[in-house]
Amino acid sequence: MKLILTTLLLFAFRPDNFIGEPVATLTCKSASGRTQFSAELPSCSYLEKAEFLIDGSKLTFSKQDQSSIIFDPTNKVFTIYLESASNDTKAHKFIKFWALPDSFKKVKSVTGPGSQFHDTYEFRAKIFGSEPRKDKEYNSKEIELICTLDYEL
Repeated sequence: MKLILTTLLLFAFRPDNFIGEPVATLTCKSASGRTQFSAELPSCSYLEKAEFLIDGSKLTFSKQDQSSIIFDPTNKVFTIYLESASNDTKAHKFIKFWALPDSFKKVKSVTGPGSQFHDTYEFRAKIFGSEPRKDKEYNSKEIELICTLDYEL
């Protein structure tokens, strides 16, 4: 019984539950609403998960996939490149995403006790990647999105 209780406590009170890591949540939608992109980006530097939807057809990415993220709000730079980890050419998928710098702006900034913060950015972005719809070409067209990035600790 003591071993079970100790194991449960270790999983319930891992150090990352106490220390925390800033998490960025990205949500984007095209003007028509037909295309959506969302992602969870811990520390705004690596991928936890992402979804790319067009007309209800979806591609998903996870932390096992390859990712490259650049986030430099001072210079209005935010890019994401995702690529499937699979070597199977039929299962290969990718996403290229970039913010349009002239539209990038911070719309909310709240600072709390200690190092807590909550920043919200709004911007337009472009996305291009593997086509999620089965009846379409291999790659999507370049699509413009309206995005919100919530970044908080």
